Amino acid sequence: MSLTSYRILSIFAFCVATAIADTNLDIPYPYNCSTRTTCSSLRIKLPQTNEQFNAKYLNASDSAVDFHLENKKGEQLALTITGIENQRFRIQIEEHDRHRYKLEHSLEKEPNVKKIQNVKVLNDSVTFEDSENNQVVVYLNPLTIEFYHDNVLETIFEGNRIIFQNTEESQAFTFSVRFTNTRQLLGLHEHADYFKLRHTADFSIDPYRLRNTDYGEIEYILDTTRSMYGSIPVLYSFGNVSSGVFLHNAAEQWIDINLIRNSAYFMVDGGTLDLFVLLGPSLPDIVRQYVDLTGKPHLPQLWALGYHQCRWAYNTSDDVMATINNFDIYDFPLDVLWLDIEYTAERKFFTWNLTSFPDPIELLNWVDDQGHRKLVPISDPHIKIDPDYEVYTYLLEHGLFVNNSDGASPFIGECWPGNSSWVDYLNPAAREYYGKRHLYENFPSTPALGGFWNDMNEPTLFDNLYERTFPFDLVHYGGVRHRDVHNIYGMLQTMSTHGGLIERDNGTLRPFILSRAYFAGSQRYANKWSGDNWGEFEDLRFSVPMALTSNLVGLAFYGADIPGFFGTATEELLIRWYELGIWLPFFRAHAANGTPRREPFLFKNETQAILREHMKLRYKHIPVWYTLFYEHTLTGDPMIRPLLYQYPDDPVGYDLYDEFLVGPDILTSSVYESNATSVPVYFPGNNESWVQITGNLSKLPVYQSGQWSNISVDITFTPVFYRTGSLISRKPNVSRSTADIKDDPLELHAVIDSDGIAKGRIYIDDYESFDYVNKKEFVYGEIIYDSNNSTLVLNLLDETSDPSKYPVVIEAIQVYERNGNEVTIKKITSNRDGTPLSTIDLSKKNILL
Repeated sequence: MSLTSYRILSIFAFCVATAIADTNLDIPYPYNCSTRTTCSSLRIKLPQTNEQFNAKYLNASDSAVDFHLENKKGEQLALTITGIENQRFRIQIEEHDRHRYKLEHSLEKEPNVKKIQNVKVLNDSVTFEDSENNQVVVYLNPLTIEFYHDNVLETIFEGNRIIFQNTEESQAFTFSVRFTNTRQLLGLHEHADYFKLRHTADFSIDPYRLRNTDYGEIEYILDTTRSMYGSIPVLYSFGNVSSGVFLHNAAEQWIDINLIRNSAYFMVDGGTLDLFVLLGPSLPDIVRQYVDLTGKPHLPQLWALGYHQCRWAYNTSDDVMATINNFDIYDFPLDVLWLDIEYTAERKFFTWNLTSFPDPIELLNWVDDQGHRKLVPISDPHIKIDPDYEVYTYLLEHGLFVNNSDGASPFIGECWPGNSSWVDYLNPAAREYYGKRHLYENFPSTPALGGFWNDMNEPTLFDNLYERTFPFDLVHYGGVRHRDVHNIYGMLQTMSTHGGLIERDNGTLRPFILSRAYFAGSQRYANKWSGDNWGEFEDLRFSVPMALTSNLVGLAFYGADIPGFFGTATEELLIRWYELGIWLPFFRAHAANGTPRREPFLFKNETQAILREHMKLRYKHIPVWYTLFYEHTLTGDPMIRPLLYQYPDDPVGYDLYDEFLVGPDILTSSVYESNATSVPVYFPGNNESWVQITGNLSKLPVYQSGQWSNISVDITFTPVFYRTGSLISRKPNVSRSTADIKDDPLELHAVIDSDGIAKGRIYIDDYESFDYVNKKEFVYGEIIYDSNNSTLVLNLLDETSDPSKYPVVIEAIQVYERNGNEVTIKKITSNRDGTPLSTIDLSKKNILL
């Protein structure tokens, strides 16, 4: 097809699709591609022949190759291709005067470069290699860049889609990338959409939009490419070989996906074209290559992996105390109770409403006495305009607010306190001041105030003129226009909060922060929840692909409000949501203002029993979660995983997102329909088996990998399975909180394989400090149970660790022995000379059973 024909068909399809979209919307939605200039003007634009850029080779250094780009209109750009360690390259394109804003803070550090070698300059191309067996071919007329690994073409940067606008009104630019050997495209978080990306290039639906925004109740439309609270512009291609790209840019973006060509066309509102190419060649490789750029989190304190109870709002100290007491009276575990905006004085953050919370310190001490539980309060970035409010007057006097387009006067908008201004977190002085507001002397509290909840930080305001967020012409520190940093604003708040909490506790405690808005790199400071969802079965279903994608793009500590923030979930859905929620990393119930109270102790006895059993099942698996989180801090590997991550050669798993893996050894499949009596489950792998552990079972059924099975269910459980050959470390008992069980011995569940072996990893430290980093005080090892010679062995996986402070003590071993298609459990509580296992430190002595 000629370029002209393609252009005509594209325009026609765009007009038809826009008309259809405009007539089929159930809720008024004026923020689609057709109403936004960057998308509407650039989506259908293909460069004319005189607009296509040709490249001219300039020079090569040890780690980079430079080119001059120019088209027949006389537009000129500079291109640099840099080699980055660990199978990566960096493409940077901008005008020669380098006037565009260069993003800061997203990358954990500037990546290590690698040597460029064997540069060959020909008439129509330039080729070069790096020291890791990767090759780059740059075709000059017009520009195209091909990236090879082991002589396999993986990624193509398509220069014929480059457009750079360079006017006062627009600094937008475009480019396209294409992948080879692709089965599906993944990433571009966050959307309430399916796991794999959909075809948008026929204009039947909008491109995927990345613009941190809160649209209020209309935001949570499912099955959509609309933007949400967070933006991570990383795109993965999964296939025979896997590769990816990460656009290091925090401006608004629209990305058109073409699944026929396996390409992505980026339309970006400003900033620089700074693209990292990830050459894998496997999906775990590219995930690790991306996370290595933007950083891994530190471990949370153990309590953060427990159960969190939240609603808008617990309005008084008495309400807080009564709620916590009821968790104990009705035997439900609880680690955290959350405080929404009503705890503040007139919605001024870093203040207490002393009428409702007359003695915050006394309350926090009481909470700590109840099993070392925590309170977590909300803290938004908007500051109430009030001359008697110390925070406001300081920020105003020192020029630390985001300014209007004049760069001189603070922007004023409306949010929860009424008229407000917003902290300019791009300003280091603003970040420092905001961080210090968390100190005990500035906000009366104790360590029982376990962390902070940074909400409304897209940033959100109530004026819908600008899609409930900042106009793009506002001015930040250094004269930076908001359009260039919009998507990183929320991350900068969490960065400030994190620094403040580090200082608050003198670097002794690991900070905990929950954020609604985020960007690439936010995982270094905060965890994330999926926002203001609804209490419907489809919301439950879509929470899984959202959590899986979040895990793949480095933000692993992720979950959804149980059982939906808005609306009134049925009791059946509430049960199903708890049954699923225990298998997501962040486990929190939350409810909107005006919804019925729905703490688990308020339901009928039968419902309470089901919720209690599942909440306790979460707590029994706390050692699994903590170990997975530690391993995530080492590698960036996701804590919960789509089947294709663990089993890339199993084609059935490519299209499954209703079920997922918790680490490598636990498979969970949930119920997403009312009155379900069975669930189809696919069992992944090759020559493996899966043992069902949930349900009213006298003997545990076994299912062979590579097969489907309809698993009977009732309201009391959803199907969960252990992989044969795995060894699962659990806590044998559950008490009020994680603090009450953290030092208890382990109960090992050894699901032996056909060779009689079970293996599993365990990580233990003090569960709260940075001593695991600073002093190497932890134990991390692989436990191996061998039924052939009845031995239990711990092999340390990090020889630099000091396990002497953290004994690995086993209370019992549950051995899963297969007999045909069923498993029976044999319990072992002592070694062969009769010594109780609970008296033996496995880290010091092998156990003979």
